[in-house]
Amino acid sequence: MTISYRSKPLGYEWPEGIKEVPLVTHFEDDVAHFADGTSQKFDAIIMCTGYLFHFPFMPDELRLQTHNCLYPANLYKGIFWQPNPKLIYLGMQDQYFTFNMFDAQAWYARDVIMGDIELPDLAAREADEKKWLATYAKCVTVSDSIDFQAAYIRDLTNATDYPEFAVEKQGEILKEWQKDKAENIMTFREKAYSSTLTGTMAPKLPEPWLDILDDSLEHFLNLTFVKPKKRKKVS
Repeated sequence: MTISYRSKPLGYEWPEGIKEVPLVTHFEDDVAHFADGTSQKFDAIIMCTGYLFHFPFMPDELRLQTHNCLYPANLYKGIFWQPNPKLIYLGMQDQYFTFNMFDAQAWYARDVIMGDIELPDLAAREADEKKWLATYAKCVTVSDSIDFQAAYIRDLTNATDYPEFAVEKQGEILKEWQKDKAENIMTFREKAYSSTLTGTMAPKLPEPWLDILDDSLEHFLNLTFVKPKKRKKVS
């Protein structure tokens, strides 16, 4: 397997048989040519294109144009279009928390629509955006970025009746997940983490994830998981 990158390699310690090379420049039949002058013959090609912000159906004055980041400019609270806050964009951020973040944004947008939250004037909205962008600019590490998004979600949930959840604890799990991924790209999926709601440790896979080729529900239900150890009662 050969992974071709556009700007920089992922940099993981890949096992034997996997390598990274610069961008593909062109193909000649089943031979790919790369930017470093090398070439290789392939049986199959998978295009991993990522995401592109593209709203061709929106007029220019309403169209969000941004790159993949944790806090797109020109959105108040990362949601409301600054020139016209009646336009709402949800989920435009790069994501660590995913659905919790989407939920928190939806709760906030709902309260604005229902009149429970009154948006400030443009100057105040832009000042708030500037503050968040300045904080985001100071993020250097992955941990910084996770803490930033956790603080962003907390800012949204503090203003609504969104059900309480340990966003900061989830952030610590995400940091641990990133650490496990950096240590071994081939085994991090086998790590188990505890629930921030119940404290229950997730069951571990009974065998390496790469050996579990059958992803059907029937196979999953037939797996014998390693049960977590019971906690000793303290008298």
